[in-house]
Amino acid sequence: MIKDTKGFFNSQAMFICDQLSLKILDSNEAACQLLNKSELEFAELTLHDLVEEVTPDLANRIQQNSQASTYDKVWKIKSFGSTDRLVQFSSHIITYKGKPAKILVAHDVTELVEELEEPLISTPVGFQGFPLAEVEWKPTGEILRWSDKATEMLGWEEVEVVGNGTSIKDFVHDEDKELVFGSIQQMIDQKGEDISISNRVFTKDGKMVYSEWHNSILYDTDGEVISVYSLIANVTERALAFKESQKSIQSYQDLFDSMTDAIYILDDDNKIVIANKGIKLTYGYKLRDLVGKDQSILRAPGKFDEQAMTEIRERSKTQKAQKLEVWSRKANGEVFLTEMLVNRGSYFGKNVLIIIERDISDRKFAEEELIRRETLFSELFNTSPLAITLLNTHNEVELVNKGFEQLFGYQFDEIKGLEIDKIIVPEYGIEEATRLTNSPIVEEKQLVRIAKNGDRLNVIVYSVPVMIEGNIQAKFGLYVDITERKQAEETIKKSLKEKEVLLAEVHHRVKNNLAVITGLLELQSYASDNYHAQKVLKDSQMRVKSIALVHEKLYQNDNLSEVNVSSYMEELITSVKRAIGSRDDHISIEMDIDNLTLPVTQAIPCGLLVNEIVTNSYKHAFKGLDEGLIEVSLKTKGEFVQITVQDNGVGFDQENYTKPGLSLGMKLIRTLSKQLRASTEVRSKDGTSYSIEFKITGSG
Repeated sequence: MIKDTKGFFNSQAMFICDQLSLKILDSNEAACQLLNKSELEFAELTLHDLVEEVTPDLANRIQQNSQASTYDKVWKIKSFGSTDRLVQFSSHIITYKGKPAKILVAHDVTELVEELEEPLISTPVGFQGFPLAEVEWKPTGEILRWSDKATEMLGWEEVEVVGNGTSIKDFVHDEDKELVFGSIQQMIDQKGEDISISNRVFTKDGKMVYSEWHNSILYDTDGEVISVYSLIANVTERALAFKESQKSIQSYQDLFDSMTDAIYILDDDNKIVIANKGIKLTYGYKLRDLVGKDQSILRAPGKFDEQAMTEIRERSKTQKAQKLEVWSRKANGEVFLTEMLVNRGSYFGKNVLIIIERDISDRKFAEEELIRRETLFSELFNTSPLAITLLNTHNEVELVNKGFEQLFGYQFDEIKGLEIDKIIVPEYGIEEATRLTNSPIVEEKQLVRIAKNGDRLNVIVYSVPVMIEGNIQAKFGLYVDITERKQAEETIKKSLKEKEVLLAEVHHRVKNNLAVITGLLELQSYASDNYHAQKVLKDSQMRVKSIALVHEKLYQNDNLSEVNVSSYMEELITSVKRAIGSRDDHISIEMDIDNLTLPVTQAIPCGLLVNEIVTNSYKHAFKGLDEGLIEVSLKTKGEFVQITVQDNGVGFDQENYTKPGLSLGMKLIRTLSKQLRASTEVRSKDGTSYSIEFKITGSG
């Protein structure tokens, strides 16, 4: 039975109930009398078993004439007496036998049905309308109890979280877990009882909720922790509103500080109240060094006095804004020029001056520099040896220099305001000239223009548009007289053409002479009965033919000094195959040759090398074999050329390659490699492989 030494508990019907289920755990004597039951008869009953809600109409009548909240409920006691009693309940959270519980006080409102003018109790609370989620859990995180409000707030039903291994930690945002559980553990270590924490939790559907936890640590009689009882309020709207407010404030602060200009506020005594970060960029002062100081700390001595500030303040009363240039002083003593913008404003209800200052030293210097440059440009324009004309957007002459007057013979007054293309351009070139003049980019052309006296002038014309914000505002035309140079070029071209014809004829004659030599060698071989002599003459014939083929290619080319190696090699190898392959048609050749040009000084030894190696392979590599393959590869690697010739024949003694007494073919391979300054690698494994690498003449 609830005891009360002051008598309050015995005058009001009171029940101690389980926090969530409202199972009656204890009651006082007044409660027993009200319901005409003994304390034992309350066992295993809930408060819902003892009361029933009145009709909404009656509840509204009572609430409209009381101070009760509109959501408070009115209950009818199921008593066994002769008179039904109407009550409202107020509730309070307590710890009962080491567990959280509610003590509910029944306030009799029966008389309000007949005497509605009498006020109801000041703070009745319906015991089913408790606004906070209630959760009881162990410090390990195991959930012991879960209220309907907790389900309403977070979405999980009690059966989903109690007794199945779910931890209270599963609902708390990862970033807040250390705060929540660390703070509670610290409170437990200090034997504290209550702690409130603001943190974030997640609902069943993954939505994040801002919440406030009011935690009570429940201990047993030995001081050991039984559980943590948490009342959780959803403060998402408040938190988001606060964040938005902070964001708005921060946005204004960031905007204020992002200004590179110095911005500060002066009170009526010309003291600096606040300033932005731009004050440091402009003056070099830290904010703490300026707040509360007179603005004169920023002014250059002898160039800005108090009277000037007084006049500015007076003018601010009638002018919306003032702009003036003043001499200022930086923290390091440097004097510089600033542009000051003054506005009158309000700061926390007080009239102030808002000052914005910008360092215009560079601008002043730039303005002076611009004047200087304009002067220099004017001098350059007028004294330039080039002929220059300035046109407007209609291609009309606005200005010409002395060089133009001297080259074309026109005085400025004669052509001012006229379209330049109609004055100095031949009739056949009008269309091209118009396109060039209107070009949005700088262009250069070699064209013919007509002087005042009718002379045809070869000139290089530069069209230079003056672009401002993407639009052509004016145009310059520059003319370089190349008439004499053009005549010299024509003379040189004529001479060069004659020399090219002569050089081509030389290559043709050399090719023909080499062909004669090849024919003589072939006739000589036919006339000889000595097989060895025939063989030597045949080899010499192939070598001469490889040289003749180079001159044939040069004769056929426009470029008389370079040979296309790809076509040269293919034709050379085909020639070797034709000369030797008829006897060795079981031998095939595969080629992988890059498109490359080489100077004649490298093409000839390169061709002789390939000729010797391929010929050697044909002669010696496949003795005793039914078939064979020769692979020829010519690849470029940057500024280097790599030639690889390999066969799958019987190979040879690699050690003998470096010994004296080599055959003429092997000596030629070594000699030609040296001539090309090439690195040569010879391997005799699974056949014979030659790898030759040299740098292209003129590369690097």
